[in-house]
Amino acid sequence: MKILFWPLLLSLFSCSNDNFKKVETLDGFRVLAITSSNSEVAPGGSSVLQLFISDTKGGGRTIAGTFEACIDPGIAFGAEVRCDHDPNKALGAYVIDTVNDANLGAGNLYTGYATATYTATIPATILLGRSAREQYNGVSYIVIFSFTVDGVVVRSFKRIIATSRGTLNSAPAISNLFINGIVASGKPNKDDQLTLTTSIAEDYSYQNVDDVLETRSEVFEVAWYVSEGEISKPKALSLESVRYKTDPPATPMVLVVIMRDGRGGIAIHREVF
Repeated sequence: MKILFWPLLLSLFSCSNDNFKKVETLDGFRVLAITSSNSEVAPGGSSVLQLFISDTKGGGRTIAGTFEACIDPGIAFGAEVRCDHDPNKALGAYVIDTVNDANLGAGNLYTGYATATYTATIPATILLGRSAREQYNGVSYIVIFSFTVDGVVVRSFKRIIATSRGTLNSAPAISNLFINGIVASGKPNKDDQLTLTTSIAEDYSYQNVDDVLETRSEVFEVAWYVSEGEISKPKALSLESVRYKTDPPATPMVLVVIMRDGRGGIAIHREVF
């Protein structure tokens, strides 16, 4: 049985060989993003998580999955993405219905927010025993979603940061999608330039290894996805334009833009043409 871990897998597709699956192409089931009402919280706080999925070739179906939530085992330092280490981990079911969900039905090409949500409650004790630097910069609480679709295990996880900082991260926003400088109102044509207007990146405080506070600025990274055609640069910065490389399809198509601020904040824009 194959296992796909989309957040990690995307970085593997850097080759330009056309025999490789293009990461921007939407076809089989994929978890494109997991949004949170709060990407940073105080200890004991909570965040509502929701999956943004695509299943354009699924034809409408129910996809049963599970979630587990726990304190981060140290993924950034090579630990496996799992919760076996945490005796207080949370477990449960998460079901996606692309037939009856108004956000995901045939008119949306089965691409959008799954109605089901999960509220992650971060332990009030998560910062106990941590260094002052860890408490300030934050400790991760993770929620892992797992689905088996067409014999393939698809796993994706979301981090929620618990921090002692008083100022918490706000999610970015995408206000408009432009095609050749005009607000999108129809399918892009071959060689059209696609751009975004977005919120302003935030500055935030970070405690470095010398225990000195420094000011850093967010850098928005954007991922472009289409159900038909190709994008010249599937991963770009927020102000970069990308080119639609092919003739528009005769059939309906969906275009999705996902912008991340590098701190857990996500903005999503979807167009169905």
